[in-house]
This record gives sequence, C-alpha cells and structure tokens, in this order.
Amino acid sequence: MKQPDSLIKQITPEEIELEKKRAELSVLEEELAQKELDLTTLQVNLEYLRQRYLRIVGVRIARLDGIEAQIAEIIARLEPKNEDAQEEADRSRTQAKESANATGSITEEEYETEPFKPSENLKKLYRDLAKKAHPDLAPDEQSRERRHKFMQKVNQAYAEGNEERLRSLLNEWESSPDSVPGEGTGAELIRIIRQIANVHNRIEAIGRELENLKESELYKLKLKIDEVQGQGRDLMSEMADELDAQIAGAETRRRDMIKQVEKMNEAER
Repeated sequence: MKQPDSLIKQITPEEIELEKKRAELSVLEEELAQKELDLTTLQVNLEYLRQRYLRIVGVRIARLDGIEAQIAEIIARLEPKNEDAQEEADRSRTQAKESANATGSITEEEYETEPFKPSENLKKLYRDLAKKAHPDLAPDEQSRERRHKFMQKVNQAYAEGNEERLRSLLNEWESSPDSVPGEGTGAELIRIIRQIANVHNRIEAIGRELENLKESELYKLKLKIDEVQGQGRDLMSEMADELDAQIAGAETRRRDMIKQVEKMNEAER
C-alpha cells in the first residue's frame, strides 16, 4: 500500500547539504590524518638523526675545535704583538665554546637508540586518533584546547613507538564527551563547514612545515646518508674517520708546540 505523502519524511535542502559536507569532511579527515602522520614521522626521524650526528660527528668536531683553540692560544702567547694571532685565538676560543655547547653532555659512548621505524599498527592507531581527536575538528575553542593537549599525548606516544599507550588513548577518547556529536541539522551543518575550513588550513600549514623541514641542512644530510647507504656505505662513519685523522694531526701539532714552548722556557732560565 502506498504511504500517504504526509507520512513520508521530507528531506530538507539543509539535510542534503549536510550529508554532502559530511562526506567531504570524511575525505579530508583521512588526508589530514595521513599528513599529520607524515609530519610527525619526519620530525621524529630528523631528531634521531640530529642526536646521532651530535654523538658521532659533533663530539669529534668539538674535540678538534678545542685542540685548535689551544694551538691558537699557544701561538698568541708566543707572538704577543701579532694582532692576527690574537684575533685567531679569540675566534678559535669562541668556535670551541660553540661546538662544546652544541654537543652539551653527549658523548660518543652514550647509548645509541634505534632508528625510528613505526609499525603499520602504530601508524594506523595514530591515523585513527588524528581523525577522531584532531584540534581542527573541534566545534569550539574550549574543545580545541582539550584536543590540542590530548594530541600532544598522542604525538609523544607515537614518537616513543608505544602502541599500548596509543590504544589506551583511543579508548580514552572514545569514552570522552568530546567524541559525542551535537544535535540539530542547522548547528551540525555550520559546525562541519567550520571543521572543513579548519582542516583545509591545517593541511596547508602541514605542507609548509614539511617544505621547511625538507629545506633544512639536517634533511639534506639525511638525503645524503640515505643515498650512500644504498651503495653500502655509512656516511656518518666516514665523517667520523675523517675527523679522527684531523684530530690526530692537530694533537701532533699541539704536542710539538708544547715542546717548543718548554724548550724556550728552559733557554730563558
């Protein structure tokens, strides 16, 4: 039997538009989650590379700069009227201090962490959380702030490779009030339109962040390391060997100069 027209629910233009926007937002959520994953993964990998560089290469540069500074100071003492020698001693001291500060307390023997290699499960958990809890999907500023703090926990767990923690955060989110959508077609439509705008803005911002990272010297070093690794070489080890040779040469020069100073002192007595 045909239902009376009065009993058939009429779909309003707002409801039609709302479904379109929901579909659009769903696609954008997937893209945003992947972009956030790409950005965080690159950031973690570059931080690992930075730490490894400081541990293997940085400490050697600091050691070499320290020896060169001592040599420059000896020359300056031997030639007190030589302005160039005095300026070189000052420059070398500054360079040695900057190198030492850059490495901080890092030593070559310090425990070396494994390269960051996220599992597929880890990446899936991250994407799921980013789609659900991303700050740019928040309906208001208060919710955005809560989501921002929550995603900081998510990023930290991802960087640590902690799947259990990510699962716990996913359960925490799904049981939170923020995961419950609002009601009302008009309000929901406005909320989704704003979410779409926010997501577009964030995707563009991630693009700029990725471009900036890829223009950095650290990323260029990563590309070189990856390139020679394909040839069966370890660029970082090669840099360390070259620096070790320079350090050995500088140590020899310093010892020779110290002996020269000692002979001069004996002659003056």
